[in-house]
Amino acid sequence: MNMETFEKAIEWVSYFAKLGTQRELNLFGIGEPTLNPNLAAMVRFSRNKLPIRQILHLNTNAKLMTEDLARELKDAGITGIDLTYHGDPRPIANAIEIFRRLRINGQLAVDPVTRPNNWAGQVDWLDSPVEYLCPWLDRGQIMVMSDGDVTTCCIDAAKKGILGNINDDLAGFKLEPYELCHKCHQRVPDRMRMIKAVNE
Repeated sequence: MNMETFEKAIEWVSYFAKLGTQRELNLFGIGEPTLNPNLAAMVRFSRNKLPIRQILHLNTNAKLMTEDLARELKDAGITGIDLTYHGDPRPIANAIEIFRRLRINGQLAVDPVTRPNNWAGQVDWLDSPVEYLCPWLDRGQIMVMSDGDVTTCCIDAAKKGILGNINDDLAGFKLEPYELCHKCHQRVPDRMRMIKAVNE
């Protein structure tokens, strides 16, 4: 994502934060956020534009995490960084030590093992034995993709649930279950199941 697209997205985050509905800004999506050379600048821009109480968060596989980058992110105003384990423990162990020294909050996410899922049938991985409520539909979360398109879900790599673009009126967007929801390990909230049934 380039800075122009990001800044436009943050205008909408700020709008929803003022309404009191924006709980968190998580700077990750389909891909690795530390690949973006503007990441620290994005955190700083967000911190300057959003309320001080706003949580600024990101997830990383830690393969590119260095002490310099971690310090930049902390100085820019990141609230926390979660580490996602993908098989090689060395980057994670290195990042944990860096975060400990710099006093950066975070946690280790081992979802591929503890809550496996196959991204609604999109990847060759285990089906989740546990069904839980979809936080995206339940909380009204959306994801802005690198080109500014807005989707219903963070696993929507093929853009099947696109609601529009950040240049559209996001205040008028309506989140509803879409194609991937029928195969997903996350449960659609009951109130949305009823609305969908009535509309069909």
